[in-house]
Amino acid sequence: MKFPTIDKKGSRKKKEENEKKENVVDFAAILTGKEEVPEVDTLDTALATFQSNINNNKDDEEQNDIKYSVKVTDTEKIKEVHIQTGKSRKKGDVVAELYKSEIPSGEVIGSLTTGKIRPKDLKGSLQGKNTKELVRKIEKGEAYVDIMTEDKPKGKVRGKIKKLAPS
Repeated sequence: MKFPTIDKKGSRKKKEENEKKENVVDFAAILTGKEEVPEVDTLDTALATFQSNINNNKDDEEQNDIKYSVKVTDTEKIKEVHIQTGKSRKKGDVVAELYKSEIPSGEVIGSLTTGKIRPKDLKGSLQGKNTKELVRKIEKGEAYVDIMTEDKPKGKVRGKIKKLAPS
């Protein structure tokens, strides 16, 4: 009979958790009017964070979900938040919707939306594909978050999604 290897602290579970964490990739985008196309003169800013489990098991779709959170500073009349892909300084293809409301939001300070992007949620050029394709676009610097408001329907603040350094 073979017993599992346990370290001095007896934490086989901790080792398994660390192995799972190695597969987690974190991304973030800082959104400003300066990054918008065309540039928007605003003090509004936002932060979008993403967490992806990179998993090669095609049968485990939930492991391929991308968790997200969007926080804003003193922004109002928000109607939509998208992930778009494309070249820097150009409008791109909407590939994921993070927030959408027919009725513009009131003033928001803090959390606007959280959720998960699943393969079935992908649109445009990524429709029908796995979320790994979105992660590839992010890693190539070809994805950004854009917030549209009632007064700026083409975009008020925008930011490129970047991979964060491992902690």
